[in-house]
Amino acid sequence: MLLRTMIQGSILLLCVGSVGAQVAVTGTAPPPSKDPIDIKVQEALRERDAIIRNLLERVQELEWRLNGDLATHPLNMVAAKPVSGSAVGAISSAVTSVKNSGYDTDERQASAALDQALILRGGLLVPPGTLEIENAASYFSASSDHVNINGFALLPILVVGDITSQRVREDILLSSFTTRLGLPHKFQFDFLVPYGYNLSRTVDANNVQTSTSTFGMGDIQFGLSRQLTTEHGRTPDMLANVRFKTTTGVNSFDLGSATTALGSGFYAVQGNLTAAKSNDPVVFFGNLSYTANLNGSHLIPANDPTNQNAMMVGHFQPGDAIGFQLGSILALNPETSMTIGWDQRFTRATTLNGASIPASYLVEGSLRLGASYLYAPGKTVDLTFGVGLTPDTPNLQFSVGFPFRVSLFGPKGRLPTH
Repeated sequence: MLLRTMIQGSILLLCVGSVGAQVAVTGTAPPPSKDPIDIKVQEALRERDAIIRNLLERVQELEWRLNGDLATHPLNMVAAKPVSGSAVGAISSAVTSVKNSGYDTDERQASAALDQALILRGGLLVPPGTLEIENAASYFSASSDHVNINGFALLPILVVGDITSQRVREDILLSSFTTRLGLPHKFQFDFLVPYGYNLSRTVDANNVQTSTSTFGMGDIQFGLSRQLTTEHGRTPDMLANVRFKTTTGVNSFDLGSATTALGSGFYAVQGNLTAAKSNDPVVFFGNLSYTANLNGSHLIPANDPTNQNAMMVGHFQPGDAIGFQLGSILALNPETSMTIGWDQRFTRATTLNGASIPASYLVEGSLRLGASYLYAPGKTVDLTFGVGLTPDTPNLQFSVGFPFRVSLFGPKGRLPTH
């Protein structure tokens, strides 16, 4: 928008200057003349007209690239009009100069770096007909200390019974394979396959350590996104997303332990609403989400003193979750952008056979810092570092992703995005 305003201002100044030149010389359009001074003036006016045509074609070209849903290239629109061959050649050369200009190349690269960071954070869709594939690896480190009292208290400082403590340290290395496909009419389909390794170490009061580990696939997710509004004036980009999570991952009920699961064991449906507003060179974004965890039944220990191996069916109703995300993306240069954001989520308590499970109400909050680097056309490396600031959040989070794009289909005559 800033570039377009500058170009339009330049065109206005050129037009005003040209009118003044014509009035100063003849008062009207200059007639053909053999006077050397008139010839020079006419040549200057022709150069002025060529510059104006170049600027106009540059504006049309930039508008066409921003409005990716247009199916007609500016050259095709020009060709549809009955103009002379020399005019078409002039316009073609003007568009070619715009396409190949260094400033426009830098602008496209800067836009690509910012856009890629927004796409990874759900604030922008990939162009129609583009398939983006991302292979990411994430590391999570979590720790917790538990103190259990088996007895009763006579006074605040006197406890009758056994006191046991546990220190739990959990390391998770999770890889994910994500695909995003841009569809017509501002839709996008995405598919996520997580797989990884989970190591849990527990140290009791006697300093005896036990370790359990799991390797396998997590819960597969897929979703559909739709861009509701496009940024103009005070209106931001608005995107809606609905996501469904399966139960393909090994869960704690299958393993008999809640510390080594890669899957939750419950289906879930999540809705997201994301807004993004640019203020060059910064883009602000926000996200509001609601997750409905569907109920399910699993076998659990019956706690029968006469039969230690007895099992019973437990009917679970996982608590729903509501969360939000706030952040900004700053373009440092045409290839690099940095992100800072805050994630917050509140999860209601889970019930088992109608009774609330203690300590199942969760409050998660983390501060995230990220950076994206466009090292080649269509190829990016994305780094994210997170610090958990609540007891229910992993202490340390780190991820690195390598998304790249492949063009599958698109409107006829469309210019490549990279």
